[in-house]
Amino acid sequence: MRLPRGANGEGLRLNMTSFIDMMFILVVFFVATSRFQEAERDERIRLAKSASKLPISPLSDTLVINIDREGRWIVEGRERTLEELDRIVRTYGSERKDAEAVLRADVRGAVRPLAEASEICHRHGLKIHFAYESAPGEGSR
Repeated sequence: MRLPRGANGEGLRLNMTSFIDMMFILVVFFVATSRFQEAERDERIRLAKSASKLPISPLSDTLVINIDREGRWIVEGRERTLEELDRIVRTYGSERKDAEAVLRADVRGAVRPLAEASEICHRHGLKIHFAYESAPGEGSR
């Protein structure tokens, strides 16, 4: 197929500016609307180590409950009381079929806050996963 030549004999030229502008707009849109898994990870929490090969990688539709060294419950980046945690889990479980929660407890903390959080999740019908750190040489879980 022959392309028409311009008045000065040059070939057809495509203006790519609009295409590039649209691509940048799409990239910004997807970055702004994406929810990243890393947002729920609290790096201050040191997880227990496990030699298990089962990966725990929370999906974007999974409730993540962090329990720090002092036994505080942290959901969506904010410290919560036991009553607030119960309300959040109840609401989360009632809005979703087959709701799941990941409990991330600091290994240096007490067991009671972990037990209370798991009991609340169980009472409201959420499937529970426990996050852990893999043994050396296996990568992060």
